[in-house]
Amino acid sequence: MHTLWIIAGMLGIFAGWMLGVETPWLVAAAVALFALAFNSIVSAANHADTAYSTVGVQLQKRHDLIPNLVAAAERYMEHESSVLERVIALRAQAVSGRRSPSDQARLENQITDALRQLVATAEGYPELKADQSFQALQRALNEVEEQLAAARRTYNDAARHLNDTTRMFPTNLLARAFGYGTREYFEVRDAATARPDVAAQFREIRRG
Repeated sequence: MHTLWIIAGMLGIFAGWMLGVETPWLVAAAVALFALAFNSIVSAANHADTAYSTVGVQLQKRHDLIPNLVAAAERYMEHESSVLERVIALRAQAVSGRRSPSDQARLENQITDALRQLVATAEGYPELKADQSFQALQRALNEVEEQLAAARRTYNDAARHLNDTTRMFPTNLLARAFGYGTREYFEVRDAATARPDVAAQFREIRRG
């Protein structure tokens, strides 16, 4: 919408110049138009930054739950060290350093797969199925996954708006001049989009 107003303003300034409107008025209109265009870019960039920070908060919550989940499981899964070690190793990788949204999403997909494997392996451990702390951690993880999914959608919408703003004329000229670029999306594979309900899976295991 801002882009349409900016283009309309440019056409208005040009029409005013053709009609002989006094220069001070044209300059004032041009300055106002510049401010509108620049502020629209800054606003879009700030919104994307804030949205991705929220994604980061939810990822941190997810990463914080994993060690407790593994600790609860390893009391019963002594012979499944490879499964548990993979979850911990991926978690350690996820919290070490900053990554682009696309790289972080790929790593989070691997964590999701590892957690699925952990839940599937838990089928062979009846005592683990009945562990209350393990079930509570599963529920907490599901809540975080829901919040993460919402944060991801908000960020991708904000990134899409910023990318449109920095690519469309005339705001693309200002974006290039002031160093505002596009943002990567925080994408996941289609298989991961249908986020597994870990607690539901665990209830199915208990019925078995």
